[in-house]
Amino acid sequence: MTRLPGFLRVSPSFAFVGRVRELGVLRAQLPLDADQGRRVALIAGEPGSGKSRLVRELARELTQEGAEVLYGSCDPAIRRPYQPFVEILGDLIRLTPTADLTELLPATMVELVRLLPDLAPSAGAAAVAPSADPDSDRHRLHVAIADLLAAAARRAPLMLVIEDIHWADLPTLLVVRHLVRGGGDIRMLLVLTYRDGEGDTGALSDTLVDAGRTEGVGRMRLGGLNGEEIAEFVRRATDLEPADDLVAALGELTDGNAFLLTELWRELVETGAVDDSDGILRLTRPTAAVGTPDGVRAVVGQRLARLAPATTAMLEVAAIAGAVFGLGMLRQAAGLEEGVLLDAVDEAERSGLVVAAPSRGLAYRFSHELVRRSVIDRLPSLRRAEIHLHVAEALERDHRVEGGGDRLAALAHHFAAAAPIGGTQRAIGYNLEAARAATAKLAFDEATERLRTALDLDIPDPGERADAYLELGDVSHLAGRSVDSLQAFDRTAELARSLGDAELLARAAIGFEEACWRPSILDAGAVELLEEAAIALGEEDSELRTRLLRGLARALVFRGESARAASARDEAIAVARRRGDRRGLASTLATSYWSRGISSMEEVHAMLTEALQIADELGDAAIRAEASSWLVPTSVSLCDHDAARVALRAAFDAARRRSEPFKLHVAEHSASALALCDGDLVEAEAAAVRSEEWGRLLTGRDASGVHGIQMFSIRREQGRLDELAPVIRLLAAKDGGQWGPGLVAVMADQGMVDEARRLLRRLVLDDLDTLRKSLWLVALTYLTDGCAELGDADVAERLYPELAPHQGSSVMVGHLVACYGSADRYLGMLATVLGEWDLAEGHFDDALALNRRLGARTWQAHTLYQHAKMVRARGHKGDRTRADGLLEEALGLAHAIGMRGLAARVHALGSPTGRPTGLPDGLTQREAEILRLVGNGLSNRDIGRVLFISEHTTANHVRSILRKTGSANRTEAAAYAHRRGLVEP
Repeated sequence: MTRLPGFLRVSPSFAFVGRVRELGVLRAQLPLDADQGRRVALIAGEPGSGKSRLVRELARELTQEGAEVLYGSCDPAIRRPYQPFVEILGDLIRLTPTADLTELLPATMVELVRLLPDLAPSAGAAAVAPSADPDSDRHRLHVAIADLLAAAARRAPLMLVIEDIHWADLPTLLVVRHLVRGGGDIRMLLVLTYRDGEGDTGALSDTLVDAGRTEGVGRMRLGGLNGEEIAEFVRRATDLEPADDLVAALGELTDGNAFLLTELWRELVETGAVDDSDGILRLTRPTAAVGTPDGVRAVVGQRLARLAPATTAMLEVAAIAGAVFGLGMLRQAAGLEEGVLLDAVDEAERSGLVVAAPSRGLAYRFSHELVRRSVIDRLPSLRRAEIHLHVAEALERDHRVEGGGDRLAALAHHFAAAAPIGGTQRAIGYNLEAARAATAKLAFDEATERLRTALDLDIPDPGERADAYLELGDVSHLAGRSVDSLQAFDRTAELARSLGDAELLARAAIGFEEACWRPSILDAGAVELLEEAAIALGEEDSELRTRLLRGLARALVFRGESARAASARDEAIAVARRRGDRRGLASTLATSYWSRGISSMEEVHAMLTEALQIADELGDAAIRAEASSWLVPTSVSLCDHDAARVALRAAFDAARRRSEPFKLHVAEHSASALALCDGDLVEAEAAAVRSEEWGRLLTGRDASGVHGIQMFSIRREQGRLDELAPVIRLLAAKDGGQWGPGLVAVMADQGMVDEARRLLRRLVLDDLDTLRKSLWLVALTYLTDGCAELGDADVAERLYPELAPHQGSSVMVGHLVACYGSADRYLGMLATVLGEWDLAEGHFDDALALNRRLGARTWQAHTLYQHAKMVRARGHKGDRTRADGLLEEALGLAHAIGMRGLAARVHALGSPTGRPTGLPDGLTQREAEILRLVGNGLSNRDIGRVLFISEHTTANHVRSILRKTGSANRTEAAAYAHRRGLVEP
């Protein structure tokens, strides 16, 4: 049975007029059929434009069509984590019959206990404590919310209303973004209202921009009511016809703003400014005497002035209490006798300033936030503080207020606001409690604000103050605020020193290093702080010492002190082994890739393998996910791509089981790098896009650089670098040359020889050392590409010794952001420029052997091409025939893979065969290869087996083939292949 929740059941004082078009558009958006997915309506307008009224009328109509309406709003006064979703989900569960509840709740409902503690008995567990990976915790919660809504939508189409998202906290906006982007299968109309101008900056802006890029999202802006709509308002309010000058005056003074129109109308009626003596409703005084547009905005204040003193006092308390207030709270906080209080509430309701808010208790809310703000703006600051104290003490006495976290947030807010006149200790205590409650709900920004409030109120005990700073450091880190986190941990360390508390100092140092490494904050002092803490803690084996040494090893790696890093890691391992601490040992081994220092990759591989074994023994999925993830780049470093793929499958499995966005982001970018090596450009691009999607869920980490490198690599092979040239120019200028090597490659590929040469010589001969700070190896490869294209011997002489240490290895960028195959290919290119023919020959032979062993078809093709260039340049007798053979093999791979850039270079060098190389209708060589197999009757699965690509990738190619050839299906495509001679007899 459908019903209207909460505020949507409020009976309006005036009839609904206008908005016919808007109402029709919104009504049509409700997905009625089971196979229809999520739709989103963004409704903007200035305060008082009628957004809430439009939503209320829409809800009434849709419930009559069988929709279930759920409602939540954001409070302008007190930040309550996830407030609208607590209201929505609580309402949904509360109104669901017990017999249906088990079927409705998703398997992930234990995550919902974070928001709805009353669910704990049904979920069979208490709320899950936050982990060290807030992105994973948050993602699992978002999935649980979406799953619950999806289950409800299977019973009936949903209209989900969230009002005033310009006041939403960040956790609420993140859930909204998840529903907009990931809730496509939910049969739901999500309606979001917000104020004009409030969505221009910050998290709300990001949410609106993100929503605007998503299919099924519509925007609507409510302007003012026009003259005819204003006339209709007057007719329906009075059953009389308004005079033209009355309608004009109302429009001029209110600009058609619905709230101001109703308030001005009340004022005109109450002061006798309208008359109907001749059957037509007219103004009794000139328009100028009624007021001005600015004066009308103060009309609420004028109406407040005419209320009884007790009513004004009651409204002042109510306004401070929040947008919604209960009669019980007013009894305790307003200090009015029962009869006087009831009369005051009655007068406020009759005047239209407040309305009854349907709920389980007797509650009210202001008719509009503008009314509440008008009441507050009249109050002196000391009077406000006094009322805050009264409200706080009333809430403290009234334990019937439901929702522990909400109650704590309100107590923390009101006692803090009352601090100037008393209640400081209670303000500190409640803000600390509210911070912990917010952390449990993954509302880390809210938790930081509560902790800062408590610290600003000056916690008197130094130990408690130190604990609060430590907690602030942890929570700021979870919120992705690295700089704030470091400052809090630094302050904790100061207090720990003054207290002589070695354990506190150790925890501060561990937290400090944790906050440094993910955002790559170098030389912030982590090493010194960790070493100081280790000395203070002493050499006695402990879990804390293991963690200190583990963090020290990582910090030393970031500072380039490899030998010391390996020593610290080995000592951490030894401490854990001596203590029999299997979990601490596995955690340290799982991070050995970071602290590899002077250890060989074989040793790192052995440590990661042991970590996996212990993780399986302990059943610790987190450690297993960590170790599996690092085994992928370790295997690539060991030139074992088969082992890397096995590890990647394990990493994907672990990350998916735990719903870890960071691990999935890493796994996808590793998959993209390997697909590029294999010569599957379609899958390489798809995986890069998926990686970016997961990266957008990460807090405090910018994954755009990873995506940029991957798309740069893919577009180069597709012959589409010209698309990226403008972006790379901007990045090269903005980042002080970090992207300069990439720009050299782009300009050289595009034939911009003089400009490329100038930039290449400046970067290599003048500024090379500045590139060592970041992306060093990838910078060397891009510069080598440019050098080989331009034939600059001075540059080659400078680059060769920098690349020489990588001889015999595979070029891996970062932690498998990209893999460019054998480093000997680049060394061969430099040797060619230098005219060192025998040296170049040896490098190319080694490069081709390694790339073949890796199955790196893309880099095989490049090696063959560069080798052919060298052979031709050397000019020995018979070299032309040999070069042609190399070029023919390179061209075959280029066409098979779709490497248009390389194919164009081969042709520019001189086609090795007389056969035509063009394909009809823009088909790539890989597509022609697949089309030939389609023509021979093979299924997608069979084609995938023949070409060693996935069935999903095959399907993507087939869709592209159908589009390019104008074929409606596989049968028509097969016929096309036979007509064009693409199928061999």
